[in-house]
Amino acid sequence: MQARTNEVGHPQSAIRKLTILLLVMLAGCVQQAQPFNAQQQGVYDAMQAWSRACEKRDTDALWELLSPDAQTFYRLELAGPNGVRATVKLEKAALAPGSMISPELRKQKEAFLKTMPEDPDNMTPKDYHAWRLQKELTPENIANQSRLFARDNIERIELDVDRATVTLKHGDPRQYSWFRHSGVWKFDLVPSMLRALEEARQASR
Repeated sequence: MQARTNEVGHPQSAIRKLTILLLVMLAGCVQQAQPFNAQQQGVYDAMQAWSRACEKRDTDALWELLSPDAQTFYRLELAGPNGVRATVKLEKAALAPGSMISPELRKQKEAFLKTMPEDPDNMTPKDYHAWRLQKELTPENIANQSRLFARDNIERIELDVDRATVTLKHGDPRQYSWFRHSGVWKFDLVPSMLRALEEARQASR
């Protein structure tokens, strides 16, 4: 007995098998995001808290979400030997009445000071961090930040005791570090900032 065929002459049973095979293959290609364990969920929750603080432009919350090393980085950048306070003081001294500098150099220094905090001596590291963020928290950057830390952009979260490395599917950089301080996950520094932090520490000794 011959198998029933469709109008073009292919056996219907073969078509059904092929259809089922294609559906199975397609199902295998659709990879659902693996659920986080409790530790990974804690890191992810901290990432979402960071994104929400960016959306609200809540610089106080963003400061509290920084790791101790990250906060130290901003302290040294503000008050270190070659930090913002020392630099602004030096530039202002060069512009003091009676200083022997050319008009061209004076204009350059005045333009540079406009890019710096007006009175860094009266700024705390937290104030300085907030000042730094003013130019960065644009609507475009905030939207990009939310997409960057979205669940569907997280490739994996790897844990090593109190440190976590988040690898993203898309982004530059693709990896971000988090540090658990007193039981709370904090946004840590990227390696380049850590190197700068160590160099600043060495210079201050």
